[in-house]
Amino acid sequence: MGAGQSKPDESTKHVFASDTPIQFSQELIDSLQASSEVRPDPAQPTNSTRAKTLELHIAQRVAEELEKVRKHESSIFEETRKKIAEAEEHGSSASSDSLLQIPDLLSSESGEEKQRKAQSSQKVQQEIEKLKQTLGQRKVLKELSKEVESARQDVVNCLRLNDRKPLDCWKEVEAFKREVRKMEEDYVQSVL
Repeated sequence: MGAGQSKPDESTKHVFASDTPIQFSQELIDSLQASSEVRPDPAQPTNSTRAKTLELHIAQRVAEELEKVRKHESSIFEETRKKIAEAEEHGSSASSDSLLQIPDLLSSESGEEKQRKAQSSQKVQQEIEKLKQTLGQRKVLKELSKEVESARQDVVNCLRLNDRKPLDCWKEVEAFKREVRKMEEDYVQSVL
């Protein structure tokens, strides 16, 4: 009797009424309609499904590449182990020859790569030598004359004494400028 009414019917929809009216902005409605996540069409995958599929594909590719690297490393390890075993069996003269080949097995660089690196190293060395030559050819600064050095020292001393009032050293600065001007004129005369 009452048992049939107490079980909810699965096809029934529950509708909740609200005392206040609910309104959605047109922007929200448009964005929900434009979203591909809203469409529950099983024929079209959703963004989250595509993301999971892509993530699984990437993980599978990484696992494949990792397996290739492991196989390559294990083959190199086996070859190296065989070379060492052969070297121990044949004695000391053969062992040194076999052991010299081991770094070649471990090195993943080809001969062309080694040659390219050697050439680039030579180019760098040549450029360094050129720079050393140009720096060596630069003119060496001449030492200042006694008058200029004395004027410079006067400016320094005055600025130290008048650290709060550097404008009080204008006489010393003018004397220094005169001495530098004389030195410049002498240089120009010696060049001409």
